[in-house]
Amino acid sequence: MPSFFKKRIMKQFRLVLCCLLIMGIVLSLLCYTVIERLMTKNSTAYAQSTAQKFNVEVKYLFDRADALFSSLLFNENIEQIMHTPFSAKTPSYLNALHTQFSSYRLMNAELAEIALVTPEMSWSSYFDAATLRAFSEEMRNLRGTTCFGLQQSPLTARAGSQEQRLVFGHNVYGMFDDSLYGQYLGSIILSLDLSKSSIQLPLSERSATCFVLLDQNGTAFPFNCSDEQYQQIQEQGLAAGHGTWPMGACQTEDYLIYNTPLNDTGLFMVSAMDRHALSKEGLPTIAILIVITTAALIVVVLLMSLMLQSVVRPLSQLSAYIDRIRLTPPGADAEPLELQGCEEITRLCSSFNTMLREQARLTRELQQATVNLYEMQLGRKQAELEYLRSQINPHFLYNTLEAIQGIALEHGVPKIADAAGALGKLFRHNIQGSDMIPLGKELEITQAYLTIQKLRFADKLNVLISIRENTRGIPVMKLLLQPLVENAVYHGLEPKTGPGTLFIGARLEKGDLLISIYDDGVGMPSGRLAALQEELERPAASGKAETAHIGLLNVQHRIRLRYGMPYGLTLHSTPGGGTRVTVRVPAQTQEEENELC
Repeated sequence: MPSFFKKRIMKQFRLVLCCLLIMGIVLSLLCYTVIERLMTKNSTAYAQSTAQKFNVEVKYLFDRADALFSSLLFNENIEQIMHTPFSAKTPSYLNALHTQFSSYRLMNAELAEIALVTPEMSWSSYFDAATLRAFSEEMRNLRGTTCFGLQQSPLTARAGSQEQRLVFGHNVYGMFDDSLYGQYLGSIILSLDLSKSSIQLPLSERSATCFVLLDQNGTAFPFNCSDEQYQQIQEQGLAAGHGTWPMGACQTEDYLIYNTPLNDTGLFMVSAMDRHALSKEGLPTIAILIVITTAALIVVVLLMSLMLQSVVRPLSQLSAYIDRIRLTPPGADAEPLELQGCEEITRLCSSFNTMLREQARLTRELQQATVNLYEMQLGRKQAELEYLRSQINPHFLYNTLEAIQGIALEHGVPKIADAAGALGKLFRHNIQGSDMIPLGKELEITQAYLTIQKLRFADKLNVLISIRENTRGIPVMKLLLQPLVENAVYHGLEPKTGPGTLFIGARLEKGDLLISIYDDGVGMPSGRLAALQEELERPAASGKAETAHIGLLNVQHRIRLRYGMPYGLTLHSTPGGGTRVTVRVPAQTQEEENELC
């Protein structure tokens, strides 16, 4: 094969042409065989599918027969007439049974007759007494429903009728009279007319397929074929099975026969497909395939000849041009390529020239991007140096606050010392450490803030804190409480006349941490409260925030960004009745927080 591709393209073309012609001839010869096998296989699958569907329908028919027997076996009139068939009450029993049997036939269209037989009497309009007693004797020691297959009445046979009925039987035992309990009384015989059945009979979807129902005695009920057709099918089927119907699929001279048993009923479903009709159905398809294959081969040969002239020469020119541009310096504009040929070659030439120009442009941009990246790295190092310099200012502020605290203690001014220490703690907390801290640590920072505020309000500010011990170690976001407390002090308690109380509490509820911050300050009007609640539900980047409550909005957005819905702030307030802010966040462990990060 490698030597084939090393030959000149004209030689390759001639070899490919010969191979295509040979393949076309072989394909034409195989079409008939392959399609015939496919049609036979599909027909067999169709017969199997139809037999399976009819199997379900026959089971449904048997279930209905069992249901009828179940109803009849609990009929006291049947038990009485079988026990004393010639008593004075016999006419009333017969009238009642006749009415009941008539109602059964109205509800079951396929029910042709219900017959009764005992050793002393028989009641039937379809079978004679000898036939009924033969049925009864056959199932004398059997329990449950017995199928006798397809039966023809001797009464109608003498009149020349070929009517076949599907017959079932069931023994009757005493149940109502204690003296007769469990004693064999007789039998009930049901006759079903399949032509009136409500079940879906397997009528052929293909004109070349016939369906026949057989019982174990060989009696047949053809569904959609004439007696002459059935005789021919029977002769060929029995010949293929050497005197018996073969099970499964078999092929005869004229038919493809498929025979399958139906449940445990003793019945068989035979489907016979006319092989000659199947072959005739496939001939137009085979002829069309052969014509299409031949035409396709001719078209392929012509197209290959045209492509040989309009593709090979331009490709050779393209190969030579590529060898030349390899020597062109990177980023330089190469001489445009010019090719003559089919539309694809022309488009290829245009795309190739565009690619060369784009390559040169990208090369220049890459060089410029390299220079820019180098400058960005220098700028980043400069920014790092500036950041290190900025760390000097906080340290200077810490040292200054510590100096103020020392001077205040030295001169006996503890309030100034406490304020300086609290302020220093706040600065360290805001700038240093992780973004997540235990709730107890966050509370310490909040208390430092409140220490400073108490210097302003003196005895006007009362603080109550109720934090459950099992909540102190739960990690929360840094600066979660302090903005909310600051909001309560400035907007709730400061405008209030007289002393005010601030309450901070925390507890666990259904796996969440609930933090409540309540003040008994001036509260908010309902309109302002609704506007603030609406602002809290907006996304962080939805618009301008309300500057008066920037702390609340900031905390809300940080919680939603980290945890999503339904976590965040809940706000309740009444004018003159104070304001309550409830924070809901997941009560996660430190390990879970680390995984989240």
